[in-house]
Amino acid sequence: MPLSQVSYETLRANPAYSACTYLMPAYEWLAEQIGFFPHFLSVGKDEYAIRRTGYPDQWMVRDGGDVVDGEYRKNYRKKGEFPNTVLFSFDHLEGIFIDYNYWHIALNTCPNGRSVTKSETKWILKPSWTRQRWLRAALTRPVDLVVPELPLEDAARVRVRNCATKGLVEAMGFRNVEVVRTLVKSKEW
Repeated sequence: MPLSQVSYETLRANPAYSACTYLMPAYEWLAEQIGFFPHFLSVGKDEYAIRRTGYPDQWMVRDGGDVVDGEYRKNYRKKGEFPNTVLFSFDHLEGIFIDYNYWHIALNTCPNGRSVTKSETKWILKPSWTRQRWLRAALTRPVDLVVPELPLEDAARVRVRNCATKGLVEAMGFRNVEVVRTLVKSKEW
């Protein structure tokens, strides 16, 4: 999450703060299925799980592009334009696991006014799976955990981009803060 939104408290999921109103029907569908409006967390310790959080994106120099006069022009960040993101890791949170590989079904179906079928719901939520099975699955495929609230003060590890940010985050009360720069993989735009 952006440093500007970090506080030493428990964050409760609130649809009013959802960044993407177009996808709100999918979030609302999921809330109906699980009983609460979700926070999404990437599960796992591998590079892909961390990359899905967006944490490594704060070092990307190139930030998309635009078509100007029929020609594609790359956008580059300048000094002072780079985001300052904080990555929180937890050893154990209670929530509902979802299969990230099938979550796109709800993201595509719900905003278009269609319903997610029962079989598609089972593909996404896999209600017969135990917590242990989900954690094993996270070793080889993308898995998300959705939670109604996020107790930031209970984070087992906190990663930040630089020493200045580390000082700010520690002043808020966080412990186990480490400066971690991650490898940036180039994205095709």
